[in-house]
Amino acid sequence: MKKMYKVVSIIILMIVFVFMPSPSETSGKSVLHIITKDETTEEIEHVSVCSNGKIETIDKFISDDIEIYTADSSCFISYISNNKVLNKLNKIVLEDSEGNAVDNDDIIIGIFQAAEKIKHDIWKFEIIKLEDNYFALVKLNVNWHSPCDFYEYDKTEKKLNLLHSFDSVDIIGLSFPRKG
Repeated sequence: MKKMYKVVSIIILMIVFVFMPSPSETSGKSVLHIITKDETTEEIEHVSVCSNGKIETIDKFISDDIEIYTADSSCFISYISNNKVLNKLNKIVLEDSEGNAVDNDDIIIGIFQAAEKIKHDIWKFEIIKLEDNYFALVKLNVNWHSPCDFYEYDKTEKKLNLLHSFDSVDIIGLSFPRKG
């Protein structure tokens, strides 16, 4: 009986080790490094967004060159349909960080059209360009807290893919993880 107990225990342990996820599967692969600034405390945080949507605090890093474009507050009109808040694109007006108007190319137009599918009142909308990649920080008009959804724009599918939902932050820096 004791021998049978040992055999069963060994088999169970083997099964657990075979099917136990590796650390990289539970934490996800780092896809983007982000520098955030809290809207209230102005605390700076360096995080990495992982492929599983979670974030991990990481060591300080220097942001790559990014361009941040801020949309005029009248770009979207929110309305209610079937008890859901929806958005309609009103116009596209973007400024760069120096207050200069940004030309509306096909990518910019696609990002705005994709944002119409967001099901909440948009009160602030920023597009961040890193190399040839585009991201959007969408601040939603919600009582009691300030959700900030951070998306990556898929140029092929012409849609916004949610990377992470923050609370009360500005994105002030981005960098792709370094290989090596």
